Order: sequence, then structure tokens, then C-alpha cells
Amino acid sequence: MNLAELQENAIRHGFSHQFVYEDGVLRCDGGGPVYDPADLKIVHSNSVDAGTDPGDDATLYMIEARDGTKGMMICVGTHINRDIPVFHVFSQNEHKPALLAT
Repeated sequence: MNLAELQENAIRHGFSHQFVYEDGVLRCDGGGPVYDPADLKIVHSNSVDAGTDPGDDATLYMIEARDGTKGMMICVGTHINRDIPVFHVFSQNEHKPALLAT
């Protein structure tokens, strides 16, 4: 699957919002609400490798907020940004990601 297909799959599963990391917080849909990392969980992730350049790699994370908001966040490159708070919370979360059928 390419990145566009992963996004379509996420939307089919109800992950229609976009989470963006900016200024130390995760914001929904650009100007939308700001979420505390403890109120978010990564439900599933998929990665794509678009070629030999590591900069062409991307991972799409499907994220669900405690209030039921479901969205995605795309991280480009081979390594996730450990400075993004939700990844710290997820690494301590005992819940394993659910697998979503494509």
C-alpha cells in the first residue's frame, strides 16, 4: 500500500481527523482542540517505504482520543519523533494496538 491508500483505509475505519504536533502539543485538525497525551492512544500504525532514500519512508498512526475523536498523524522518515508526547505515553501503555483489516 502507498501512503494515499493507507489514508483512505484509515478514513474507512473512522479515523477522519488529522492530528498535528506543534509547539509541544497535539492539535486536532489544525486549529481544533488540543489533547493531553494521556488522553490519546495509538490504535494502529502502518509504514510505507517509497524507495531507497530513508527520507521517503513514512508511518501513518491511527490515534483515538478519550472523547472518541479518531484521527491520524503521519510521520515522515525512518524514526518516530520521540519528542512527540503521545509516543511517550504509547510506549508505557500496556494495551497492544488493534489490527485493522484493509
